[in-house]
Amino acid sequence: MNSRNMDAACLRALRRRGHSDTSIAAMSPEEAFCEYCAYHGIMNLSPGTLEMLDKLRGEVDK
Repeated sequence: MNSRNMDAACLRALRRRGHSDTSIAAMSPEEAFCEYCAYHGIMNLSPGTLEMLDKLRGEVDK
């Protein structure tokens, strides 16, 4: 994943989980989504959280 094109909220969450831009670049959309969910906690899963997967998948297509 290209961190330059990634949704800002997702990038912030991944960095707060301790990921570097290098490790983020190596992630698939699914891996980034799992890390995003882990940052927010499974119990807080909301429509906004689920929409992040679609945003991440869209970045791969660019």
